[in-house]
Amino acid sequence: MQRLFLLLLLILPAPAFAAEWEPYANARFGFAVDIPPGFTLVREADNGDGRTYGNGGATLAVWAHYLTAGDFAEEVADRRVTYGQEGWDLSYDRETTGWASLSGTRGDRILYHRIIALCGDAVASFVLDYPQSMKAEISPFVGKLVKSLHPAEGCTNAQGAAPAAQ
Repeated sequence: MQRLFLLLLLILPAPAFAAEWEPYANARFGFAVDIPPGFTLVREADNGDGRTYGNGGATLAVWAHYLTAGDFAEEVADRRVTYGQEGWDLSYDRETTGWASLSGTRGDRILYHRIIALCGDAVASFVLDYPQSMKAEISPFVGKLVKSLHPAEGCTNAQGAAPAAQ
């Protein structure tokens, strides 16, 4: 029996045993993102803005909203100020015309926030917040989350171009 199991391990590709990422598409704002394995739906916003997922001590919030005051750059600047007021020490801060990434720590917590421009003066975000003790488990998800957060096909921003991706 053990030999059969070992033979199956050698024959079957590794992805057959890998947990699947769950796609999430937001129809209201026209964006999509892949949700990592192990994260389960905790709450869906009543107004259709987004969702919150949990995985033990980790939280993944995914949502969008319309810009209310200013442009994309001002939205990101406001977010930096808010994080500072909340006691987050931002150690990574990168911004382009169509996206921004902010990351830092507060106490024993780690935060990663990705923001992208959408059509019609809207932005989409995900915020991954988790304890330092889960860093080895959660950190590998960040790259795929960043790459998977994208506007709907055919979306162009206020400048007439598709929002930039990294």
